[in-house]
Amino acid sequence: MLIEWTEAFNLGVERMDATHREFVVQLNALAEAPDASLLSGLDSFIDHTVEHFGQEERWMQRTSFPPLHCHAEEHEGVLRIMREVRGFVQSGRIDLGRILVRELAPWFSNHAATMDAMLAHFLKENGIDPDTLPQQDA
Repeated sequence: MLIEWTEAFNLGVERMDATHREFVVQLNALAEAPDASLLSGLDSFIDHTVEHFGQEERWMQRTSFPPLHCHAEEHEGVLRIMREVRGFVQSGRIDLGRILVRELAPWFSNHAATMDAMLAHFLKENGIDPDTLPQQDA
């Protein structure tokens, strides 16, 4: 197992915590995927991550979260790297895909403990339940 879910990852916003648990499960599955399945696994993981980050960014936009741009820029950078590496994996550079997967574990731990923790704190401090926020812009 690449990364183990611990109580330290729970931020107290159930929807965020559930999405983070899914991220960890999928990252671990990707770490264990055989080389022949790495590209398709990476595609699924990227799709999940796009939705994961999009969900957080919608919450930040709808609540006027002050450091929105900093948080969103980090998301954009990670997705850009994931997509670049996906291209290398498609060309046969499985080794680069393995490095990406391995490096995403400490990145996630840090991101969850800092940027996502700040977002969770903001939501709780302001009594905002993400499940009650509009799902689309008006």
